[in-house]
Amino acid sequence: MATTASRDTTTGTTYENEIADLLENFTDYQFKTQVNVGLKRNGGKHYIDILLESKTLLSLKFQRVQGTAEEKVPFEIMKLQQAVEDYGYECAILVLAGLDSAWKWKDYYFGEEFQSNMKQIYPDVRIISHEQFVEEFLSNS
Repeated sequence: MATTASRDTTTGTTYENEIADLLENFTDYQFKTQVNVGLKRNGGKHYIDILLESKTLLSLKFQRVQGTAEEKVPFEIMKLQQAVEDYGYECAILVLAGLDSAWKWKDYYFGEEFQSNMKQIYPDVRIISHEQFVEEFLSNS
């Protein structure tokens, strides 16, 4: 009988809690976590990691070891753009975090080719690093 190795899937929740703590303790932003922001186009409920100021969708992808989080980035971008279009949110931000050695595609996602192509199709979604998030949201609050 084959056994399946269990994966530690708590890093995403841990990172979400860290970002919520940073927002709560170091900013004046109003936010909610794990918010149903409407339906995905396949009919399923769309939960966002953090809804900031009732208008900005924050999706968080943390990768500690090489795995599937980075492979979900293009699909996440699509879902975020659809939520902005379908429900009138102002914008969406996808934050990529974790060890650089765990990300094989991170440089590509932040590169000019991907960013340019993405902006044409998904104009209301930005991808930023954890460091950019801290700079933008914690330094300017």
